[in-house]
Amino acid sequence: MKSNAEDYDAGVDWPDRYYPADRLPYDPADEEFKNMLRIVAYDICAPQRLRKVAKTCELYGVRIEKSVFECDLNEELFDKFWLELIDIIDENEDSIIAYRINKADAKEILSMGCVRRPQKRLYYICGCC
Repeated sequence: MKSNAEDYDAGVDWPDRYYPADRLPYDPADEEFKNMLRIVAYDICAPQRLRKVAKTCELYGVRIEKSVFECDLNEELFDKFWLELIDIIDENEDSIIAYRINKADAKEILSMGCVRRPQKRLYYICGCC
């Protein structure tokens, strides 16, 4: 029987199992945000919904903690992301919250301790005939 932790990890970060993302020291004040920074945090009750929410968040942002993501998105893309999350969760059991942080305030974010942020990698696969 799998534990909840094993259920949570199953399939969520599959590329990282083969190509681990570099984890570099992270200071939010050093980041250059192109759009509006959003901090998205969630508490999902069912493991299946939890995996779907985590996978969706990974498409739009970078995991900062287990259930906290940092997303640099314009309004249109954030709305699309938010609607996808609404389709996944059970509003009677689960909760998701998003904080909007403007560029000036993002420079004032404090971090402490060994904070390391994974760097997303892009892969291109070329096939030949």
